[in-house]
Amino acid sequence: MQRLDGQRLLGAVLLSVLLCGVSAYYVPGAYPAEFQVGDLLPVYASSLTSFDTELPLDYYSAPFCKPAEGVKRIANTANPGTILEGIRIENSPYNFSMKVKQSGLLACPSGSYGPLDSKEVKLLKRLIDQHYRVNLILDNLPVTVYNLLDETEFLRPGFEVGYKVGDKYYINNHLVFNVLVYQTHGEYTAARKQYVKSELADIKALGVDPAYYMVVGFEVSPCSIARKAGEDVEAIVCGVDGDSHITPQEIREGADIVFTYDVFWQDSKIKWASRWDAYLRMPGGKVHWFSIVNSLLVVLVMATIVAMILVRTIRRDLAKYESLMVDGTGPGDARDEAGWKLVAGDVFRAPANSAMLAVQVGTGVQILATSLVTLVLAALGFLSPAARGALLTAGMLFFVLLAGVAGFVAVYVWGLMERSFTSWQAVCARVAVYYPGINLLVFTVLNLVIVHTGSTGAVPLGMYFSLGCAWFLVATPLTFLGGMIAVRVPLLDWPVKTNQIPRHIPPAPLSANPVLLFLAAGVLPFGTMFIELYFAMTSLWLGYFYYLFGFVLLIGALTCVINTEIAVLCTYVQLCAEDYAWWWRSFYRGASVSLYIGLYALGFLMSSMSSLAGFIPIFIYLCYMTLFVLAFYYAMGALGFGASLWFVYSIFKAVKAD
Repeated sequence: MQRLDGQRLLGAVLLSVLLCGVSAYYVPGAYPAEFQVGDLLPVYASSLTSFDTELPLDYYSAPFCKPAEGVKRIANTANPGTILEGIRIENSPYNFSMKVKQSGLLACPSGSYGPLDSKEVKLLKRLIDQHYRVNLILDNLPVTVYNLLDETEFLRPGFEVGYKVGDKYYINNHLVFNVLVYQTHGEYTAARKQYVKSELADIKALGVDPAYYMVVGFEVSPCSIARKAGEDVEAIVCGVDGDSHITPQEIREGADIVFTYDVFWQDSKIKWASRWDAYLRMPGGKVHWFSIVNSLLVVLVMATIVAMILVRTIRRDLAKYESLMVDGTGPGDARDEAGWKLVAGDVFRAPANSAMLAVQVGTGVQILATSLVTLVLAALGFLSPAARGALLTAGMLFFVLLAGVAGFVAVYVWGLMERSFTSWQAVCARVAVYYPGINLLVFTVLNLVIVHTGSTGAVPLGMYFSLGCAWFLVATPLTFLGGMIAVRVPLLDWPVKTNQIPRHIPPAPLSANPVLLFLAAGVLPFGTMFIELYFAMTSLWLGYFYYLFGFVLLIGALTCVINTEIAVLCTYVQLCAEDYAWWWRSFYRGASVSLYIGLYALGFLMSSMSSLAGFIPIFIYLCYMTLFVLAFYYAMGALGFGASLWFVYSIFKAVKAD
């Protein structure tokens, strides 16, 4: 009974942690919201972003109008993911009234912002040179300069701070907003639905529109217009013929900038459930399917090859080995005919530094499990981009909760190699410190580099404290709990005994050269995933939305399958060369795909990220891609090791049976 109560208590704790993580995903507009004509719709300001610097800035760090009530942080939009991504959402001076056309509204309560001093002029020019974009949010939809009704392949949120012509700089101080709305009748809100039914006659008698509207698109046309403070502000639609006489607002010292905006409303057939579809459009649908079909063919070919090895070659080897033993053939002939069976007395000999190998395998399994759970939830739609920071928050949450898996796997693998669980606590301690410590070290160095720039990408001390608590108070105890469970699981008996004296390993032939096997092992897994990797990195680093997690999940599964098959094949080739030191090499060969990902990341930096200027942006890119490649290294290495362990155990168990 006490054990059952303990299990219930543990389940309740884990459930509460999950609920806390899920509650962090709530943001205004994440659920259907209906508005009547005249209802106030506040526009929120998000961080300024640039893909030339990768350093987000606070919206009000630039000389923009501030709301009359003062700047306020929107608290319920903050979660660990948004904080780490540098997203800060605040109120803005822009406010709309549903279905009410508004023209020439002043954004600044005082009428204008200015006069600009030399520091502000220098800042605005730098923002324009570095292509910073202004990000506004209406009912959780990001603003965009693209036409949402067009079939645009890529859609980038935000609009440019300004532009440069020759040696002069101009600011986009006039915004023409176009809001797409979908008409409803309160069907998404039970209370409003009942109200409409009971009061519909009275509403119609008063001449009031009983309809409700939902925001399904948020577009903007920014332009620069020079105006004098205090003058009447007329409505001007940017880009309309006849407005060529407009003088743009130059950025110069002493200038008073009048920030104005117009609001237009457009009825749309886009429903609320589909309003993010335009934002999430991705190019190359045929290319994605071609990539998947190509990967499937590669996996089928490799599966056939591995099946031939397992079914035909190994059975043939076993048959020859059995006939040699029955006929009493001498050991010299047995060497020629037996191959991998000659290392039976050494194949399960514990490798050097087995504890570190076990730690890396446990870490890799934890990363694999975290990736699987996160991608499944994302593919099912639970981690929508509408909940900013949800994907990163979920990834960190599951990584912490799955620390017990890392502890269990590391301790059990170490016990298999050493045939004992003595000092298993030391293995758990290394698991708890090793990979999280590497991430925290890189993250700390990166934060120290960023913090003096004034970027919102600099993580505050409160977040550091929260990460430390999650690490030491949750992940570390769970790691030791996994280790405690592992020591209670009986060790798997090896099918053959290990000799006391190690066998001499002959020089490897060219076909079994360790370096060649390492380089060859990562080619096919990388070929399986590199097309999807291109789209993912393009979206991640160039500011486009990415939501093809179903493709990622499928390509990831195919990559794991092909990696497993290659690992088995290379281990077989190594054993046939009478080289029984397969433990570490199987891990390295599985992880070799990370080498090609790293080289691809460098190529992507030189080609697609050539706009990065300065040390800090390049350093940020290299740090994050290093962590990404490192995660692949441990995950794919653990997969290759696990497949090789299963393969070696299976074939020598078959030898014993014969």
